[in-house]
Amino acid sequence: MRSHAFLLIAGVLAFPPQASNAPIDQSPPLPRPRPAEVPSHLAPYDAAPAEQAKPEPTIDQACLDRLRTAGIEFEPVTLPPAAKPGCTIETPVRLKAIKMAPQGGTSIRLPDEPTLSCRFGERFSNWLRDLVAPLIAGELAVELKSVRTGPGFECRNRNRAEAGKISAHASGLAADVESFELANGKKLAIKPDGDEHLRATVDAIRVAACGWFTTVLGPGSDAAHADHMHVDILQHGSSDRYRICQ
Repeated sequence: MRSHAFLLIAGVLAFPPQASNAPIDQSPPLPRPRPAEVPSHLAPYDAAPAEQAKPEPTIDQACLDRLRTAGIEFEPVTLPPAAKPGCTIETPVRLKAIKMAPQGGTSIRLPDEPTLSCRFGERFSNWLRDLVAPLIAGELAVELKSVRTGPGFECRNRNRAEAGKISAHASGLAADVESFELANGKKLAIKPDGDEHLRATVDAIRVAACGWFTTVLGPGSDAAHADHMHVDILQHGSSDRYRICQ
């Protein structure tokens, strides 16, 4: 009798009794789903998504190949991290010289070696070789030796303003032409210098540039362009056919 009582008490302790109104044959309730475990610490990228490594910029190899084929001397470059959003260049290159003929002949030097986007560098180089150099040769009977351009890429707003829209220079899509240096030692400055013949040549180059670029600004357009000619290929509005030529 004692062993029977002991077994009965042990059974009661191992299986707690159901509520008095529950059917005897009802299955015991399932436990609540266990909450998802929260990691003790987040991975660095989960904690700060903005700090995730940015993808490598796409390189336009076809553009680089066209520059080489055209006899344009350049160097691919890697830019440091941008100082402000929007200061990025697609396929940046440093232009050095433009051969008048791909297989040899004279070259137009770029002493400032501007850093530009490859696609703008291609447009700018073709403009100098195919339009500017022949026009100068026809008007002044002298070869174009070099072109002063400034640095090309600059991480800044338009006209160096403290606020406002970012400049086309910040994406490598613009250049500032300060002067054309000629083979006879003379300089064809963009800023008016009183020589009517030279002035007419600069004016002709400036007007013709509007067929190559979407923006052309120079002396007389505003104070920021009083001594150089700015050219870029930014799209204005919904169409790249819209031009600003001043």
